[in-house]
Amino acid sequence: MSVSNLITSPHCVCYINSVPFARCCGLTLDIMTPRKELRGIDTLQSVELVPTSANVKGTLQIYRLHQDGGIEAAGLASTFDSLTREKYAALMVLDRATDTTIIQVDKFCVQNQAWSFSPKSYIIGTITWSGLNYFNESEAPQ
Repeated sequence: MSVSNLITSPHCVCYINSVPFARCCGLTLDIMTPRKELRGIDTLQSVELVPTSANVKGTLQIYRLHQDGGIEAAGLASTFDSLTREKYAALMVLDRATDTTIIQVDKFCVQNQAWSFSPKSYIIGTITWSGLNYFNESEAPQ
């Protein structure tokens, strides 16, 4: 029997602040490395594409459990009383089959949380976040 090199989602586990986050049922990433056209004087074509700021953002889909305190209790967001003391959180997705880090975001903060209350279904939250830096298996953090 042959073994596939494809990574499957059931083999991945999400860690928030170095703690397994079992309520996570989905994760999307948007890694942007935008370029800006550099133009010379009296030319119609761009001379070069120069990099601007890199950005990483995404969403987490999580289940709401009985008396779990939401994302505030998990340390992902602050309540209104402690909003000025909010700290960054860390996110890591690990492939359990190969013990490889798929993505690691050392500093991210929650931008938005939206909750879906459907009859005869689970309460699922969509957490939108934005991060400062990221690493994957090709580049280990310093």
